[in-house]
Amino acid sequence: MRSSKVNLTVDFLGHTLRNPLALTEGPLTGSVARIRRAAEHSIGLIFTKGIRPQPAVSPNPFIAKSGRNNLMNADWSDIGFEQWLEDLDALRERDFVLVASIAKNYVTPEVAADMAEEIAKRQPDAISLVDYDPDDLLRAVKLTRPRVKVPLMVKLCPFMPRLEEVLKALVAAGIDGVAAMDSIGPVLAVDTQTGIPIMGSADGSGYLSGNAIKPVMIKYVYDITRFVDLPVVGVGGVNRAEDVVEVMMVGGTVAGMVAAPLLRGLQVFDRVEGQLRKHLAGRDVADINELRGLTHCRVAEAQLTHEARAVIDPQKCTNCGLCRRVCFQQAPIEENDTTRIRVELCVGCGLCVSVCPQKAIALG
Repeated sequence: MRSSKVNLTVDFLGHTLRNPLALTEGPLTGSVARIRRAAEHSIGLIFTKGIRPQPAVSPNPFIAKSGRNNLMNADWSDIGFEQWLEDLDALRERDFVLVASIAKNYVTPEVAADMAEEIAKRQPDAISLVDYDPDDLLRAVKLTRPRVKVPLMVKLCPFMPRLEEVLKALVAAGIDGVAAMDSIGPVLAVDTQTGIPIMGSADGSGYLSGNAIKPVMIKYVYDITRFVDLPVVGVGGVNRAEDVVEVMMVGGTVAGMVAAPLLRGLQVFDRVEGQLRKHLAGRDVADINELRGLTHCRVAEAQLTHEARAVIDPQKCTNCGLCRRVCFQQAPIEENDTTRIRVELCVGCGLCVSVCPQKAIALG
């Protein structure tokens, strides 16, 4: 199949997105100029930075790379509500889908509803409320829903307590979509030469995003789509085509990126869109929507087993020895310039399968 024939469009809150990629809340969408710059790239959906009532400036430094594909941030800066109203007015004429995000965690539910009503007059395509307190978030939704006609979303914090109960209450209150999740924290990283935290916040702490949090996000999206039937934006650690596929398979509709474009530039969206087309074409998948929810089906079909053991394909094995090094049971051994598994020692943990560079090992 030719990659150009692959359909990447997805339906989201009444809009057809060019692809399932979103630029979500962060420094790259902190003003009208930044949003317009982002919109020049292959992005299906753009969220504004979280809108606060007053302008705010973060203490320096407030963004730093942490590890290979991770980011720490302590960025609470914002241009303020009045400036945002002007910027949203300037964005009325646009050719992209825009979600206005309200940093509900900085205001009361009543103030959030007031802000949403004013923002809705500027005609964003949706409004999203972000909060860490489920009860406050629910109250904000209940107050906001009767006052705005645009679709209303919520962005959930990591590890939301009483998730099923909260989600069903939010749906009953009138939400149309969910984003999950915000960065994880507070966390702390220290410069080992000086002992000084790498963030400039009062206690040196910040919040972690990037590849390290992706498995948390994937499980979160999986659970959300088990409990409610709404479009979900999965945010956290997405930086390549396979990550987007993973989000879709667990039930997500859109995959959001923040850390990746900050670390690698907005061109990452263009690259991932191209990679996604090639990846799907190589699998003979004509429409990315065919993959949505596949993991739910696979889990329902699966049967627990305790009998599976590692099996090596001698045609693929290069005898690199990595499986021998990582096996805590020492089941793989070298024999006659090749590697074989001592089945009587193997417990089927699967570690060797996951580390084999040649994909020569499977559980069977």
